[in-house]
Amino acid sequence: MSRSRPIGCHRLDRNWVPKVSLLRHGFTAAALFLLATHAHPQTLARIRETKTLRCAINRETPEYSTSDDHGPRQAFDADLCRAVAIAILGPTARIAAIPYPDDGAATEALRTNQVDLIPTQTLDLTHASDPAFTFTPPILYDGVGFLVPIAAHLTHPTQLAGKKICFLAETEVEVSLRAWFSARRLHFLPFPFQEEGEMEAAFVTRNCTALAGDLTRLAATRLAFGPLATRYALVPGQISEDPLAAASRSDDPAFAAIVRWTLEVLLQAEALHLTRKTIAAPHPNSDPTIQILTGQTHEIGARLGLSNAWATEVVSAVGNYGEVYARALGSPLALPRALNRLSSHGGLMLPLPLK
Repeated sequence: MSRSRPIGCHRLDRNWVPKVSLLRHGFTAAALFLLATHAHPQTLARIRETKTLRCAINRETPEYSTSDDHGPRQAFDADLCRAVAIAILGPTARIAAIPYPDDGAATEALRTNQVDLIPTQTLDLTHASDPAFTFTPPILYDGVGFLVPIAAHLTHPTQLAGKKICFLAETEVEVSLRAWFSARRLHFLPFPFQEEGEMEAAFVTRNCTALAGDLTRLAATRLAFGPLATRYALVPGQISEDPLAAASRSDDPAFAAIVRWTLEVLLQAEALHLTRKTIAAPHPNSDPTIQILTGQTHEIGARLGLSNAWATEVVSAVGNYGEVYARALGSPLALPRALNRLSSHGGLMLPLPLK
């Protein structure tokens, strides 16, 4: 990346805590201590000082993990990381993309201040209940699905009743499979494996009808088949929703707010049909949200301590959410957007209002 440039900012005084009012509303001493520690924006200050955002890029090792069934998503994570860096530092922002093999390693790196941000982290009770971290709303929905031979002509998961299904044993995928088939009183014919290589060999030699796993993992597995990849398809639909969200440490709410609203800007830009090519074009007499998003009202910067051009600079660099998805997950992995479509198109991605 080229040299970064500092940008002007406006900061609110975050050191004042209305202790009496908080106590009246049932806050404990521990809660007050936690709020006090939040008053030190160390992450944001370090990023501006070093002019670099450190991101944990979850690359996922080729072997399946019993604690993390998601597939590799380096390109997607890198684009989200770059978007946040540009929001803070401007168009020439630098990122340090540090690879980690799975969720656990990335979480430990964030906890110990080796990185500033995990662009996509599993959003579940285990992770979200940890007071050390704060999460954005989901930015990518993964979930258990099925990879099948195209020749099998299977178009819905229910058609796999009574058919042998390959999966890695003792994982969340197995839990989801058993729960889904049981809830629908469908005959589940399991074919569990301990080794990924053996499982894939059984699948390609037709010893099982379907390969089950998180969709990001299945898409990567299919791609790894090389010339044989065209013989296989993902069954439309999925049997679980496993959201991924951006995670940062909870000791810097100013930085966390920038992360959250950077991702919201990507979604809002897509909803407004603003792309890398059109975001910077003049928008006379436009929609009020477009005026806010493009900095014409001088509102979008001051609220976060950023320049009013930050959202335009972000979208100009990485595109809107749909462009990021298509570039990182659509073209290389042929991973359908499915639940990751905007809510206006039947998905779960709902841009929050910029007002």
